[in-house]
Amino acid sequence: MESINLSSFILILITYGISYYIFKFNNVSRINFNLIFIWHLFFCLIYYFYTLNISTDSNSYYLSSLKKYYDFALGANIVTNFTRFFSYQLNFNYLNCFLIFNFIGTLGILFFYISLEKIKKNENFLNYITFYSILFLPSMYFWSSAIGKDVFSFLSICIFIWSSLNFKDRKNYTILSIFLMLIVRPHISSIMCFSMFLGVICYQNFNLKNKLIYILITIVMLLNITNYSFIYVGMPDLISYYPFEINFNILIDFINIRENKFISDTAGVEISNMNPLIKIFTYLYRPLPHEVNNFFQFYVSLENIFLILLTVLGMAGIIFSEYKFSNNQSIILLLSYSFITILILSFTSANLGINSRQKWMILPVILILIFQFSPFNKKLLQEK
Repeated sequence: MESINLSSFILILITYGISYYIFKFNNVSRINFNLIFIWHLFFCLIYYFYTLNISTDSNSYYLSSLKKYYDFALGANIVTNFTRFFSYQLNFNYLNCFLIFNFIGTLGILFFYISLEKIKKNENFLNYITFYSILFLPSMYFWSSAIGKDVFSFLSICIFIWSSLNFKDRKNYTILSIFLMLIVRPHISSIMCFSMFLGVICYQNFNLKNKLIYILITIVMLLNITNYSFIYVGMPDLISYYPFEINFNILIDFINIRENKFISDTAGVEISNMNPLIKIFTYLYRPLPHEVNNFFQFYVSLENIFLILLTVLGMAGIIFSEYKFSNNQSIILLLSYSFITILILSFTSANLGINSRQKWMILPVILILIFQFSPFNKKLLQEK
């Protein structure tokens, strides 16, 4: 695994230029753009040096990519084949492959940033602090900077958020975001597709003809993606369509297996006896400071405390506002996605380490909703 060289600096400059060109048409602040790019690159390098001493998925993907193209299949094979184009065909070293994935993650952060800007209406000090605290959360940058599936899923969900804020004009970008998620995590893409289906139904600015066309498109997408997703996660016989029947025994067995899978001495937690609310809390906000075993977990626990405070802030904004959810299709789309995804993943993941990484398929949506309903951003709620 080679170190930083001239080609790495050239690649950084190229990805910087491409990123800036893509987002300069969205009135992105040059200062904020530079801060985001540098902050993301910083965590990319931290992740890179971390993997030089500890075996991770990133190592495995890179080493596998040097051997051969894998048969086409969604998930890990997509990442390996994508990496091989750079590692084998273009002779990129390990770091430069990291920088390619870092570029993809940076695009995700920038989509997240312009989404936050779109819903920011107040310039008061507390709202300013909330805005930048959310925008520069370190874990978001860390987990979206390495070789792996997470950069694609993160970019996917950030495009999904951005397109939801102007669904009528960006519905094709919503389809793009579903495709990006499909290639790495089909089961999550089926939830996104269902949320899009709800968004189309609820959207009031479509004429009837266009609404019926998009309803038909989303139904076809939903059925096909969902069918594949059940096969992908190991439940091919869960649903029978002719006649329609759901085999709940298969679902219960799958949940029971997943509740005990990936449990380890350092990161596992027993969730089978928890009630649903505690499972959701565990998935999103643990480990807490009293549960940590190393410095990395300690930092994550501190960030989890901050996320809890942000969540309370958002919930307070919802409770004390007179906002009508039915008037905003973006809210319906994002709420449906986050609720279903949290419910499924919190019941099927018992490893806090994996949770810390994979929950960034949900947290960008939750953070957007938190900021939108923050009492410090109350002007937005009054204008809607």
